[in-house]
Amino acid sequence: MQRIVALMAGLFLLAGCGSDEAPVAGSAGAPSTAAQAQNQDQGQAQGQGQEHNDVDVMFLQMAVPHHRQGLELARLAKERAVRPDVKTLAAAIESTQQSEVDSMTKWLADWGKPETAPDAQLHAAHGGDHSTKPEFIAEVAGKTGAEFERDFLNLMIAHQHNAVEIAKLEREGGLHPPSKELAERIFQSRTAQISQMLGFLG
Repeated sequence: MQRIVALMAGLFLLAGCGSDEAPVAGSAGAPSTAAQAQNQDQGQAQGQGQEHNDVDVMFLQMAVPHHRQGLELARLAKERAVRPDVKTLAAAIESTQQSEVDSMTKWLADWGKPETAPDAQLHAAHGGDHSTKPEFIAEVAGKTGAEFERDFLNLMIAHQHNAVEIAKLEREGGLHPPSKELAERIFQSRTAQISQMLGFLG
């Protein structure tokens, strides 16, 4: 299973592109009446996503399938993990990531965008595919007992490292405030989960 971590680590180390500075929404010098009209329009047309950019779309389209793989792994651990603490973590991951998927898919639907990029090569310039290989998940799913728990933790650590890298792209270049807030939560929570899982591995 060490080879899994090594392979996955190679993916997240490729990440890190994105704009150096986040676009600024609105204009500081706009007349108050124009600002009020803009705010009203944004409130009425929130579903059409006036305040979002390509980085927001890219972030969500990368994060949705990545989250779903995390859900698949977490659900395995809920049934098979040996220690109660690992089961508790898996349940927390499942709950959190399902809620995040619901939000992200809604935003994409509001913007008229598909849940995943139509061309997988579209994200090549942003570190490529950050997903966990299905064969790695299948390999873990075939394990039981302490062996399953060890391999699950190793793979989930690598998986959550990639989530951190995806979140960095949005923090650096996104525009949509809810997406940027989500990216910050992902960055913080996955970093904490990685530390916790490393502790479980001892």
